[in-house]
Amino acid sequence: MAKVNIYKISNTKHRAFERNLEENLAVEVSKTISQAENDQLEYEMIFTLYKHVPIQEKDIPWKWILEAFEEDVLQVTPQPKVVVKITYGEDMYALTFGHSHFLVDKYCDYDFAFSFARKMEYEGIKTTALTSPNSQRNKTINTYIDYKELEFDSGASFTKLKAKVIQSNEVKHLYNQLIEVGSSLKFDLKQDNLESVCEVLLHIVKILDEEDKCKIPVFTRVTSSELLSNLNRDLQEAIRRGQTTINISEVDIIGATEIFNNNDAVFKLWYGAKRKTISELNYDQIQLFAEEKELNLGDILLDIKVQSLYNGTSVRSDKIRNLIEYVDDARRCILTKGNWYYFNDDYQQYLEDSISEIKTIYCPDYDFTKEIHEEFLECKYAEEKHKYPGMTEEEIKKKLKNIYYAENVFNLLREQNDGFQNFDREEERINAAKVELMDLYKDKTMYAVKIGNTSGKLCYAVDQSISSLRLYKHGILQDMPEIERVAIWLVLERASKLTLIDGEPNLNELNMIMLKNKLDIWKKEVRLQGYEPIVYINYRVQS
Repeated sequence: MAKVNIYKISNTKHRAFERNLEENLAVEVSKTISQAENDQLEYEMIFTLYKHVPIQEKDIPWKWILEAFEEDVLQVTPQPKVVVKITYGEDMYALTFGHSHFLVDKYCDYDFAFSFARKMEYEGIKTTALTSPNSQRNKTINTYIDYKELEFDSGASFTKLKAKVIQSNEVKHLYNQLIEVGSSLKFDLKQDNLESVCEVLLHIVKILDEEDKCKIPVFTRVTSSELLSNLNRDLQEAIRRGQTTINISEVDIIGATEIFNNNDAVFKLWYGAKRKTISELNYDQIQLFAEEKELNLGDILLDIKVQSLYNGTSVRSDKIRNLIEYVDDARRCILTKGNWYYFNDDYQQYLEDSISEIKTIYCPDYDFTKEIHEEFLECKYAEEKHKYPGMTEEEIKKKLKNIYYAENVFNLLREQNDGFQNFDREEERINAAKVELMDLYKDKTMYAVKIGNTSGKLCYAVDQSISSLRLYKHGILQDMPEIERVAIWLVLERASKLTLIDGEPNLNELNMIMLKNKLDIWKKEVRLQGYEPIVYINYRVQS
């Protein structure tokens, strides 16, 4: 019985893939497998073996513990790498063994495996891995017992599936029911020979011509050169301004294999002649590297290279651009594995349906204007100017404006005029961390308030609400009033108001994928804890 990991190589990357193999592995031998009937060639596949077998032993990374006990240091021989290139007509495939999947993954057709998966029916689901852009759980791996449904939340895109397929009689002799799907397809062949590989490939090609039998949401590749240019330009500009959220995931799916990025690995960062070895790959470490080497991170972030080493041996080298995840809200696209993808129609529909379930309230009396803010500041100037002897009127007003910033004033006015309790800037220390309890409270409802016009700003209220709710539910926060509802109050800085549907603002009109994704997660968390989620909408207008 043989386990095979099958990639399809992207039609636009055949030669680049071959060059990469030639640079990293040695070409050993080729074999041709064909079948003819009545003098007619049914198929012909050319198999070419590439391999690298290291002979130099390497120190183990934890040799220090042996040295501490004056024991001999152990050395290990790195795992060999083997790739089998398969040419079938105009298509190219690859089988990977050892750590060689790192050499192949970047050249693969990412739609291949899940296109096959959608055309299958399933007897049982074993494992799923999903990506949810800019959520607090941006990668999740789920395992199941006796489960038959493909389960996923709105905003999620599959990156891995391990499941038992329902097989037709013609392939039961060929491979076991359990298959794995990622950027490659993994099968357990019942016969370990090249002829079986040929049969599986022919089976895959046949299945790919059939109709889809199930929905599996995944991201769709961006191919428009104009859009790609705009996405890359805006990402670079956002990095330079420091106004973007960059995620480096703890786990990747390479082929159909889960790769935990910080599991027994050492990483080397380099840019030009600058080098640094780190034990954990994250954005903080990259910022520290830039500071230590006096590099302008905004200009060079995407071009920093990362080498991953296991037992002292390099298994992967890549640019940071190919390791990060970043969402472009305006264009509804995500950068992952170095490529830009659209959020697919399934994704957007699931998210819209989920957001539509949230009760949303708009009360015009709470709209906030520049005049309201300035009137409040004038009152505070009259009340508090005596506290600042020796300062000019202009200096005092500037100081008061910093103290009574827009969000603070909005909350104070709710307390002063509308019967809310104001908890803004009241913090409780949990262990060594300070936690903001909530901004406002009224009628057994806790409110997190945020004024803004971007996902980056408004998501802060969602994160605050989730954190406070969890602490409240576990009885960690002291002297908290009783709650039945959890509310997020968004004061939007925008010229036009959201359309009302049955009297409620339509949140789906917000062109903010990241915010809506977080609201979806927040909604589920609030309901899971037994409370009612509500979103309040108001506007900060320049009237």
